[in-house]
Amino acid sequence: MNKNNFLLLLLSIAVFLPQSLLAQTFNIFADEQIMVAGVIDRNDRKLNEGTKQLIRQSIIDACTNAEGYEISEVNIDDIKTELTKLGKPHTPQNMCEMIGKKANVKYIVFPEVRLSTTDINAKDIKVYIDGTLFRIETASQMRSHTVGCFSNSQSLQLATADLIETLLGVKVNRQNLLAINTTTTQTQESSDTNSNKVQINQQVENQQQSQDFVEDAGVGLNMKMIYVDGGSFQMGATPEQNGEAESNESPVHTVQLESFYIAECEVTQAQWQKIMGTTIFQQRDKSDASWSVYGVGDNNPMYYVSWEEAQMFCRELSAMTGKTYLLPTEAQWEYAARGGKKSRGYKYSGSYAIDAVAWYSSNSGSATHWVKQKRANELGLYDMSGNVWEWCSDWFGNYSSATQSNPTGAVSGSYRVLRGGSWLSKAGNCRVSRRDGNAPSGRNYAAGFRVVCLP
Repeated sequence: MNKNNFLLLLLSIAVFLPQSLLAQTFNIFADEQIMVAGVIDRNDRKLNEGTKQLIRQSIIDACTNAEGYEISEVNIDDIKTELTKLGKPHTPQNMCEMIGKKANVKYIVFPEVRLSTTDINAKDIKVYIDGTLFRIETASQMRSHTVGCFSNSQSLQLATADLIETLLGVKVNRQNLLAINTTTTQTQESSDTNSNKVQINQQVENQQQSQDFVEDAGVGLNMKMIYVDGGSFQMGATPEQNGEAESNESPVHTVQLESFYIAECEVTQAQWQKIMGTTIFQQRDKSDASWSVYGVGDNNPMYYVSWEEAQMFCRELSAMTGKTYLLPTEAQWEYAARGGKKSRGYKYSGSYAIDAVAWYSSNSGSATHWVKQKRANELGLYDMSGNVWEWCSDWFGNYSSATQSNPTGAVSGSYRVLRGGSWLSKAGNCRVSRRDGNAPSGRNYAAGFRVVCLP
């Protein structure tokens, strides 16, 4: 029976149905309600508000012209305000939960934007839009996709159409979108504005950027240290881990940390050799000269390094500089991986989509890769998911539910903590709350480290 005949059948029996039931019956063919969250600027304050609104409106237009969907008018700012009052972070999971209580919305799109340049004089700017679709009812991520376009509004409209088609799996009426674009452009030209193009704000150094520094150590070390503003966070198997967490990631507990610096990437083979004097082959030979190497080069992360040797590196670097360099505590590592105070509640460090931020078993080609080739997280830290596991200072132990300040882990144990997953790991092992460990003297082809510096 086709849709028209079915409607005739429903009309013929409508007189026998209560009004409320009748309304529910005809709602079978109602379009699915979808909403679009505010645009997140991955370049950190380089986009002006008008541009972010233009991008969001383009996504809304694409959703409106997608078969079977219509835009919900839930005010996303009101949702964020209520979450703030409740003391909850604005994670997608929390937003989904709050929206589900207020409206009959089925899906929400979270858009993020990156730019190919932050040069305000650039003639044509390449814009990358990352979209993540969440299902409100289950507060779970369904899929992510990235599109690229240039800074004019027509290119933007067509790119967002591609984005929404992939996220929703339906066709978008491009003819309608182009008609919208033509009308908008004519209106903007008549008012003599440039608001139909991506505009970049003047670059202003924020507090974090002004406090970052590059450690030279007198040997050309070139190790950039990122300032991490202290604060509190929920450590462990938080909701965005989507049920993949293991028992040792619970209970979730509140941790308060003081500010610190952390290296933007894992210690590279060149940096290791400048401080410790040994190559990746010499480190491998300490265990077994017959073992293979998995990525060789100045910019590849160092591996075949034990926890004890990583500690020696920290002591040498401290002696050379007069600063206090250490391995991160497990809490410092997770706080930084989650983005500190800038956290957006990602499953991996910097994204819901692992391929955007990590080298892991499905994309690594069975080897390490140059650091800083994947996307950075909210703090500007690279490879905290994937590439190589990273040693932390703590003994591996069980979590407590109690609130803790600057925790340093168990007082004793057999294994030291490893975090972040590696080129050999499956996706689940690269999550921000995932924990592993090894003997302090253990040395293998998938474990390296990064350092912290105390202010």
